[in-house]
Amino acid sequence: MFTIVVLALIIGGIIWWYRSQRAVSLNERMYLRQRGYDPPDEPKGDRGVAQETRLMDLLDSLDDVTAYSRERAAEEISLMCESGQRDERMYAPLVTALDDSNASVRGAAAIALGHLGDSRAIEQLNRVADGDDSPHARAQARRALERLKDVTSKDEVR
Repeated sequence: MFTIVVLALIIGGIIWWYRSQRAVSLNERMYLRQRGYDPPDEPKGDRGVAQETRLMDLLDSLDDVTAYSRERAAEEISLMCESGQRDERMYAPLVTALDDSNASVRGAAAIALGHLGDSRAIEQLNRVADGDDSPHARAQARRALERLKDVTSKDEVR
């Protein structure tokens, strides 16, 4: 009898844990969808407008209250830059994000600046690489600097 009760409690605990994890992920997905991280399929004719709206949402998200949203926005901007969707308006908010209170946000912003390929960011990235209190942010800034040096050397060859 005792083993049946213990087994029922374990099974009940597993079911409760699974449902709570699922609810959290549903809430997170809903929040991210509202912030524009999970865009719905849109008609191809409005693609330019949708990309412009997405960029503006991401730039606004760099000032979000939660560090997770700010980090995700920097990561998404980085992905946009990697896919060739670079925009001049990305530079200033990303440089501002290098001074964020969260080290993960600073690191993500550094990587995004590296993918942006703007040589104006070298000075700011050097500042983070040399003086940031987080080893993570310093390492990300160094990676971004290496990427920028590769990009600028390729541009000089052309």
